[in-house]
Amino acid sequence: MRTETDKTRLIVKILIAVVVLLAIIVLYLVVIQQQYNNFVDQKRIEGIDLFISQILIPQLQTNGYVQLPIGNQTLYLAPFNPEQLSQQPAAETPQ
Repeated sequence: MRTETDKTRLIVKILIAVVVLLAIIVLYLVVIQQQYNNFVDQKRIEGIDLFISQILIPQLQTNGYVQLPIGNQTLYLAPFNPEQLSQQPAAETPQ
């Protein structure tokens, strides 16, 4: 049978273990998770920059436009030329 001091020591050890576990969880949520999110955001920005500089711009320069498949539709991107806009006749709306 355990004495009263043995029970007290066991409770103290369990409480210390719980506090350490909670401290590790808080450390993970505050420090490590934030650093990981920053790393992921930085790599996402690098990927977007790579796509623009190595795929989008060269295609635009050679073809004059870029096709982006989105689901079962295609989005066409072309450079905007304000002079072409003023040369086109106004679109008529059917009545």
